[in-house]
Amino acid sequence: MDVVLTPTGSTGNAWTLDDRLGRKLGTVTKPDDTDDVLIQPEPAGLLKSVKREHASLDAAMSAIAAAARGACTLDSRDWE
Repeated sequence: MDVVLTPTGSTGNAWTLDDRLGRKLGTVTKPDDTDDVLIQPEPAGLLKSVKREHASLDAAMSAIAAAARGACTLDSRDWE
């Protein structure tokens, strides 16, 4: 299943996780007090077993892609 990260807010440190059909899978955040990127999956969702803390957004996206057995892409929203 392919997963899309969509930026939320204007600070560039939070994203929503949805599949290509628009189903919510969780969120990804980069807290101000740490360099880690955190995945918060939906409790009963596909990503519930994924490792929560990662050193970078790329590492988090790779873990999400592996857990979903598909691609994980970043929606830049440049067209809006």
